[in-house]
Amino acid sequence: MLQRWSKIVLSVCTASLLLAACGKKQSDDNPQTTTYSPSIIIGSDNGVIYAYHPVTGAKNWELGLPSSVYASPLLYNEMLYVGTVKLPPFAGNCDTLYKINANTGVLIKKMTIAGATPFSIKATPIADGKLIYLATTNSNLYAIDTGSAAVSWTFTADGPLESSPTIYNGQVYFASTAGTIYCVDKATGLLTWSYAVGAPKSFTSSPSICPPFLYIGCSDSAVYSMYLTSPTSTGINKWIFKTGGAINSSPAAAAGKCIFGSNDFKVYCVDTSTGLKIWSDSTNSNVNSSPVIYGQVVYIGSNDYHLYALNIINGGVKWKFATNGLIKSSPLCYKGTIYIGSYDKHFYAIDSVAGTMKWDNNVNGQMQCSPVLDDLSRKNNYNSQVSGYTN
Repeated sequence: MLQRWSKIVLSVCTASLLLAACGKKQSDDNPQTTTYSPSIIIGSDNGVIYAYHPVTGAKNWELGLPSSVYASPLLYNEMLYVGTVKLPPFAGNCDTLYKINANTGVLIKKMTIAGATPFSIKATPIADGKLIYLATTNSNLYAIDTGSAAVSWTFTADGPLESSPTIYNGQVYFASTAGTIYCVDKATGLLTWSYAVGAPKSFTSSPSICPPFLYIGCSDSAVYSMYLTSPTSTGINKWIFKTGGAINSSPAAAAGKCIFGSNDFKVYCVDTSTGLKIWSDSTNSNVNSSPVIYGQVVYIGSNDYHLYALNIINGGVKWKFATNGLIKSSPLCYKGTIYIGSYDKHFYAIDSVAGTMKWDNNVNGQMQCSPVLDDLSRKNNYNSQVSGYTN
């Protein structure tokens, strides 16, 4: 009888040990939750993309690419899309748009356009639905599938494209260095209208839209205001505002005001309806940076090494922040912080009210593209208001 009970107890203990072992193994197989940090992301002419924590400035990741980054990255559906330009000493192909995981910095896909004439990407792409619209220096605007990288359609302009496209109401708007503004159908790439100012005038400023008008700067020292649509579908000019220098800065338009920088060392604010000057403010050098409006303040950089905070009502200087290099990058504003890159190779986070530095990082390369911010909400993409090459 005792022997029988001993066998029963031994069997129960053995079963318990097996169950415990199985339970432990099952626990190890459960998927672990991966935690990511928000990122403020910027590229440099050293060919590296950097992602920092927006509050602390701690580096989340970095990724080296074959060539310099001039165009601002595009954040879209948790992916980062980055184009490059070919400059010494880099020797890589530039006819590729790089698709990167925004959380980890891992390269997902090289979106190379087969059979395309070699090109650089100086203009930031824009995305809508399943397509990315990419302007290139081989004079083509491509509509590319975000997954397969297949080209949906191609539109050939009259010259290289260095300013970035924008989308409104089913149309894509962009401009060429040969001096023509284009409006094409987003789905088909068919021309809706064009407006030519004529060579040698050129557009490197990117178009800004505040319905019912489009605003864009030109090398002829003027900002053009265009009707978005017209009965004749040819594009009709509303007004032209002349300054004393070429305009590479891309206008920001809001609340009846169109604001932009000029190579005559000034920042201008123009009435969107009449084209008359509301105010101007002087800096000590060219203003290639593009303005961002945040609250009642305009933030814009200058080649005089300073970032300016201007009162949107009268242009008065609220503060200016000094760096040690040209500021051609355009700012990004987020939760009371202004993020900006400088030619002194430092990337800055600045308090939007006080104009004091929160943190900075040396990226070992000059920056003229603008940052983007991934707050992990998946509800908003904090891309730069201006996209593209503004040098």
